[in-house]
Amino acid sequence: MKFRQWIAGMAVAVGMGVGSAHSAIVDLGFALDRSGSVGSANWASVVNGLANALAVIPTAGPNQYRIAVSSFSSAATLDLAPTIVTAGNLAGLQATIQGIGYSGGTTCISCAATILSNAYTAAGGFGDVSLLNITTDGVPNVGVTNGTTLRGTLVGDGWDSISAEAVGSFNLSFLQALVYPNPGVTTNNPAALPNPLVQGFVLTVNNFAAYEAAITAKVQRIVDTQVPTPGTLSLVALSLLSLGLVTRRRRSA
Repeated sequence: MKFRQWIAGMAVAVGMGVGSAHSAIVDLGFALDRSGSVGSANWASVVNGLANALAVIPTAGPNQYRIAVSSFSSAATLDLAPTIVTAGNLAGLQATIQGIGYSGGTTCISCAATILSNAYTAAGGFGDVSLLNITTDGVPNVGVTNGTTLRGTLVGDGWDSISAEAVGSFNLSFLQALVYPNPGVTTNNPAALPNPLVQGFVLTVNNFAAYEAAITAKVQRIVDTQVPTPGTLSLVALSLLSLGLVTRRRRSA
């Protein structure tokens, strides 16, 4: 009896997607630090590094990747509204990111994070999975300056994962409190990043010259993460339901 109840529960909870099978939408939000401590030369490394990293995002396959970019200093701007990456628009997206201007100023990480949350809300809400990535060389001195408080707000907004690149050497306490799922970890090894959907993390990067390799490894790790599509989940539900029916018939016989 308990087995049949479990099968029925799975069919109701997951099988409601039957008839609407589609690829999963993976949302990637990037918040980039363009404050005064970064400098214009390092800023060029940031935008070129992220633009080049987009090349590892698959434009065909079971999942679609929707990206958005916000840059921040004393305030923040939405530089790229949520857009699904395709073979046809990849070069244009890269050019848009490379063209984001440098400003200088103080550091408002929460400004960019809020803009990205609002951008996805305006685009109809988050997809099946949402990951926020923050690149910075310092701690915030404007806006929300408590990592735990900001994490709570962003998780409440709907982000499934928050991770960061800490470029250079500075106090990591804010980022360690911010990353989610929490408690997060800190690593300096781009080749052995944890699954961002189950473990938030801070990736420490020695300098901006090493940023492109770090962000490319981060995007590749996200792409490699297995995100089940709604269609796949529906098939699992149908299989479980069929198994339950077979079991019931055998018992009846």
